[in-house]
Amino acid sequence: MWSLIDRKTQLTIIVALTVVILLGLQALTELLTGAEASGFRLLSAIVFLIGTVLVGLFNLAWRWVWRKAPVMNKWFFPDLNGTWEGTLKSTWINPETGQSPGPIAAVITIKQSLFDICVRQKTGESNSYSNREIAEAEPKADRYRLWYSYSNRPKAELAYRSLSHDGVAWLEVNLSDDPNCLEGQYYTSRKTTGDMLFRRQG
Repeated sequence: MWSLIDRKTQLTIIVALTVVILLGLQALTELLTGAEASGFRLLSAIVFLIGTVLVGLFNLAWRWVWRKAPVMNKWFFPDLNGTWEGTLKSTWINPETGQSPGPIAAVITIKQSLFDICVRQKTGESNSYSNREIAEAEPKADRYRLWYSYSNRPKAELAYRSLSHDGVAWLEVNLSDDPNCLEGQYYTSRKTTGDMLFRRQG
């Protein structure tokens, strides 16, 4: 969800934290060496320690907060953690038959924390792992989209006809329609595309 903050605000937060951390560490050093720390540096050390503890606690408890206050899903970004089962429908046309393959059963596992998110996809023939993720929120439109690039690795026994490839995909949830349904599309380096439809399990 860190990625939802614009770059300028991210930079401001990083610079401010860096200053507080440096002053706080300097104050702690002075205290440990017996020197008298200034009030401002001492305050920085206290803010640094409390801030670190609060960030750690919130990173552990944010899902509980989201469950107790569902409006957080709309204000920030929905909790997509869990296992999602569904299908992939490729637009690729088999030159021998002139038809697209039928829907491919797939399972997506999403692991989301306060600072990052990871997507893993499994089909009967291959596994995919995300390597870059971007969360995109448009609360006014009730549209929350997760973009990610991924690397796909087929099972060794099928590598002769299904090559490893990279791709980009997006998954979108509409909280008003169905918070447990993800729809999206994918684009691969093999110049194929497809539609995805998943439903959260449990």
